[in-house]
Amino acid sequence: MTRIILFTGKGGVGKTTIASATALKCSQLGYKTLIISSDPAHSLSDSFNTQLSYKPTKIDENLYGMEVNIEKEIERHWEVIKNYLSIFFKSQGINDVVAEELAIFPGFDELATLLHILEFYENNNFDVLILDCAPTGETLRLLSVPEVARWYMNRFFGIEKKLLKIVRPIAEPIIDLPLPSDEVLDKVQELYFKIAKVKEILESENTTIRIVMNAEKMVIKESERAFTYLSLFGYTTDAIIVNKLFPRGAGKYLERWIDLQKRYLEEIKSFGLPIFKVKFRESEVYGQLLYDVADELYDKVDPSDRFVKERAMNIYKDGDNFILSIKAPSIKKEELKLFKRGEELIISTQYWRRILFLPQSLLIRDVVRAKLEDGWLKIYFN
Repeated sequence: MTRIILFTGKGGVGKTTIASATALKCSQLGYKTLIISSDPAHSLSDSFNTQLSYKPTKIDENLYGMEVNIEKEIERHWEVIKNYLSIFFKSQGINDVVAEELAIFPGFDELATLLHILEFYENNNFDVLILDCAPTGETLRLLSVPEVARWYMNRFFGIEKKLLKIVRPIAEPIIDLPLPSDEVLDKVQELYFKIAKVKEILESENTTIRIVMNAEKMVIKESERAFTYLSLFGYTTDAIIVNKLFPRGAGKYLERWIDLQKRYLEEIKSFGLPIFKVKFRESEVYGQLLYDVADELYDKVDPSDRFVKERAMNIYKDGDNFILSIKAPSIKKEELKLFKRGEELIISTQYWRRILFLPQSLLIRDVVRAKLEDGWLKIYFN
């Protein structure tokens, strides 16, 4: 079964370098490894000093890399829908160029990455699949795509599809508005089913996320929020990688920075996750220097291991109550809102909102209380 590891973090912390070094180490241990860049500002080719394409390209023994190409992905997954949307926008008086641009919805690169995860996971072509994700905000949007798609499909799509079959023959001759064909609707439905499968894969024990950060105040705060939101969405973070640490003896000029980093490393321990450290290099890290980073980063550890065993979300019974337990570090009680609406449980924080579709065992029960305890949000159903 393919092991999947996603790397995210604030822009500029060295995600691509760390993801590349991890992929390199996995391949050295004999795992057939593929690293994919989902960041629109691709730098994976630069990191390996090898030109990569939109297909898996061999970099070294057991090591392959690819960079998602949006134009190619549109041809594969979106062309039918894009053509309809383009015709629709043109019918509303929008000029051809703008209509073509509007027909590609924002975030399609994230969707294309999800579809690649599904393809390689189902084909089982690789032992380890590593994603060099875009900066934190884009990664959170990537991982929320399955939730948003499910909410829309559950609420509207079935009704729309049935209504259109009835209305289309009557409406099309009398309204100046092109309605989507069955082919378009079927393609949308096909994409949804694929995204739903990806959601299952991302929440499985085969997948974990690693947050790359520098020992700096703003980076730590953003990483804290990312860790919380990833947990709320049911994704397991199994390690923190602290990159660009200045070594002792680096010179008087950097003494202040070294003291600050030492203090921030103590703060990072509050994440309660395994911490891996990488020192600041004298020169840019790419090509052969990745071997040094890989050895320093993991030493005698297998990077494909899952460093945290517990899942980010659990359901268990306690007496007469069922408890939905979600890892929720750094959340404050006053910024948390929670309510149940039909089959949905809405969890809202200061910056993020999740609509959780409840399993049947909880659907028929009422929420009686909730509490934050030792970094976990525990929701009680009776």
